[in-house]
Order: sequence, then C-alpha cells, then structure tokens
Amino acid sequence: MNELLYPLLAVGDLVFLFLIFLFVKSGKLSVRYSLAWFALGGGLLVLAAFPVVAKMLRALLRFEVVANMVFTLLFCFVLLVLLILSAAASVQTEQIKRLAQHNATLEHRVRQLEALLASREQPTAPPAGDDLDTNG
Repeated sequence: MNELLYPLLAVGDLVFLFLIFLFVKSGKLSVRYSLAWFALGGGLLVLAAFPVVAKMLRALLRFEVVANMVFTLLFCFVLLVLLILSAAASVQTEQIKRLAQHNATLEHRVRQLEALLASREQPTAPPAGDDLDTNG
C-alpha cells in the first residue's frame, strides 16, 4: 500500500470513530453494538499508525497487497456484524410475537371481565310516574 495512504487511512478512521461516538451519544446506536465498531476502528488505527504490523499481517495471511488484505478483513467484519444483527433481530421478533400473544390474552380477559360486570349491573328503569314531558 502506498505510504501516503496510511495517514489518509488514519484520518478516515478517526472520523469513523468520531461518528460512532456521536451515534452512541445521541442514542442512535446501542453501546452493545458499538463495541464491535470501536474494535474495528481501533484495529484500523493500529494498522494506520504502524504500517509494519499491516505488512507482517499481510505476509502472515499471504496477501499480495496490504490494501487487499484490509478490504478482505473489512468485508469479513461486516459479514460478522450482519450475522450478529440478524440474530438480534430474530430474538426480537420472537419477543414481539410473545408480547402480542400476551397482549391478546390480556385483552380477551378484560373483555370477559367487562361483559361480566355489565351483566351484573341491572339496568334501572325510571319510575313510571316520573315521565316529564315539557311540550305538553
């Protein structure tokens, strides 16, 4: 990778980390999910600050170009995040289904209780002599 790209990678990574921080601060991103993004940002910052580590990792993983290694690792990371988010969505879908069933059960019970109360209350008819007609 061109030596001029390392500072650019560092600046881009710092902007990335700042955006994650802003999302967490504003509540748009859960702290639970932000940890993985912070780890990615930290890893990229290490690669940008110490190009020797990137070159050693490239040799270890047998990539021809450091940029190819970085993009491949980023792609694998994004796939991992997608898998984690899909699992979380599946769990939440199951929870929503259980809540909807519980809500329907409670609504049914409330309607039964309302019907029971309505049947216990005897409607009182007005007395026969109290019919007031003002029109004559």
